[in-house]
Amino acid sequence: MTLQRIGLVAAREARAERGQPEGLIGAATFIAVLIFVESLTIGPIAASHPATAAALYWIALTFAAILVASRAFDRELEDDAIDAVLALPGGRDALYAGKAVALTALLAIVALIGGGLVLILVPLAVTAPLALALVVTAGVVALPPIVVLTVVLALRLRARGALVPILALPMLVPHLVAATYGCAAAASGDTSGAFAWSGLLVAFALVYWVLGFTIVPAALE
Repeated sequence: MTLQRIGLVAAREARAERGQPEGLIGAATFIAVLIFVESLTIGPIAASHPATAAALYWIALTFAAILVASRAFDRELEDDAIDAVLALPGGRDALYAGKAVALTALLAIVALIGGGLVLILVPLAVTAPLALALVVTAGVVALPPIVVLTVVLALRLRARGALVPILALPMLVPHLVAATYGCAAAASGDTSGAFAWSGLLVAFALVYWVLGFTIVPAALE
């Protein structure tokens, strides 16, 4: 039943985003502008370094994930729909996991947009594209659990918009480091290093999911 409710929450989130795509459009616009500004700020020569280009990409994608997740919960609070989900048996776990699954799908779209923009703006030669795709996939999967968790922790607070990045970014430092160096390794042709960093990102994803399922039910009391 919990898995069914997770699917229902994720499907409802997808329908809501399709009907009101402000979150996806805002995240795509945000990551495009941020990557563009970052590339102009540090210059094309510095941005062409694989580690620098990867850092620009993942910092922008992280903030885009926070933007999308915050928008998703704002919609729930506006419609007063969150209380109905929480009243169901297993509703807290279903709300958390469903939101994280839906955010993963939306973030995959934003990641493709941001990745294409980086390749256009930055003169970066990628020598191991399959390894790069693996690292990006692992990094995208690992982001939503911790981002949704931090949004839940700040859900009832008035300064939620400012607190979510403050809570999320320190916990995401290991993820950002692994994703940055993994992408840099793939861009440089170091497939073994890219695979190793991808495995670490998968481990982070598992830890974040366990952490979310442990904390979220109590946080939503």
